[in-house]
Amino acid sequence: MVRKSLFVVMLLAIAAPLAAQDELVWSSKRPDAQAPFGVMGGQLLEMGEFQFTYRFSQLASKGVWFEKDSLALETSLDYYPVVPLAMDNLTHWVGLAYAPSEDLTLMANFSYSRRHREQLTQEGIFYVTESDQLGDLEISGLYSAFEEGPYRAHLQLGATIPTGEVDATAETPYSSPGVEALPYDQRAGAGTFALSPGLTVLAQNDAGTVGAQVRGTFYMGTNSADFSLGDRYEFNGWAAYRVNRYISVSGRMAYQTWDGIEGADPALDPVRDPGNDAYFLGGSRLDLPVGLNIYMPENTRFAGHRLSVEYFHPVSQTYDGPQLGADWGVVVGWQVAF
Repeated sequence: MVRKSLFVVMLLAIAAPLAAQDELVWSSKRPDAQAPFGVMGGQLLEMGEFQFTYRFSQLASKGVWFEKDSLALETSLDYYPVVPLAMDNLTHWVGLAYAPSEDLTLMANFSYSRRHREQLTQEGIFYVTESDQLGDLEISGLYSAFEEGPYRAHLQLGATIPTGEVDATAETPYSSPGVEALPYDQRAGAGTFALSPGLTVLAQNDAGTVGAQVRGTFYMGTNSADFSLGDRYEFNGWAAYRVNRYISVSGRMAYQTWDGIEGADPALDPVRDPGNDAYFLGGSRLDLPVGLNIYMPENTRFAGHRLSVEYFHPVSQTYDGPQLGADWGVVVGWQVAF
């Protein structure tokens, strides 16, 4: 509770001096202008501008949670022959963006992830499974809906192209000497198309920039493994305070909620591992990330380059059924516009 209160106070302290001033004009050439790297599609580019982005994210999960509580290992082992202990999800993102006009920016993002999962059986056998997979291709268009002085608002319409793998296999104590299907949380691909509409609003003054984004992801149809990921809804609100022309600090409120999986992979036994039970894999989470951003302004050697890092620890998480709970995460990125 103390940690949660400190995050809230810090976020409010950063946002307090950021009321927009009507006489100002928006500027993207500032360290605070870009949304934190944990937010996708936070800002339009200038006409004719290209942008390359690399992001690395790590989400560490630990322990089995049900509803708002972490379950004791002994309790989990009473119900499941296999219980996940921890998982690290390491993801590399590569993004390209181009603005063919002042009102439109086109984006494409592609990912590759490595997921390391630790498990314990009722017999006391500890084992590790790993998956290395390409993710799905995400494309989107950002269209300016409002521009006046220091205020901006744009619409987003994205689509997920199912380029990633929908299944993952590995050798386990139950499959030796062969391999078997791994739980849903070790799979990088959705296997179906999805639509992602969104809206972003921004305001800026001499002190910094504030922004908010709402975004949904809606999966269509059923994949080759007979399931479809649950729809996802996200809200991000952030404030970035400009320390000087090179550096800004940011605070963000990130809330996400997702539905359980529809259908089920027949290769998974839902009563063996909580990660195999598709129906109960819905939930929600609230994070309050803090970040540091470095921007090289015009007339410097590396003009247009940005470096950013965000760290987060969940302050609230709720799960519809037993599943791995989030522990901590980090997003590190580099971006250049030209």
